[in-house]
Amino acid sequence: MDNQSIYELQLIDCNCNDCKFMERDFSKFKIWEEWNRNLQLLEFEKTKIKAIDDAKKQIPYNEWFVRKCENMTFQFDRRNLISYGNCRKFCKPVSFIPSICQIETQSCFEHRKSMG
Repeated sequence: MDNQSIYELQLIDCNCNDCKFMERDFSKFKIWEEWNRNLQLLEFEKTKIKAIDDAKKQIPYNEWFVRKCENMTFQFDRRNLISYGNCRKFCKPVSFIPSICQIETQSCFEHRKSMG
């Protein structure tokens, strides 16, 4: 996608992430990012323990498979994190997932960049 296509898609999506009235709230984002990281880490640890247990129960026993499960590493997935900010147009807090179409902002959205 070229810059013009990205810009046009952002005009259709009307996401707060691209609106000129949005001020980011990094402190709130960091709090919830850490909460999500911990939640994902707990889920990963449960999955890893189960994978190791299941690998050890395989018949015939496969040492390579057990080691592979023991060497699983956690990777934090940030794709669906909610972003936070304040709308200067309506003087209220906002939350959104970047790059997702927002039907409720179709009438108030103004792009932060002018491609004209």
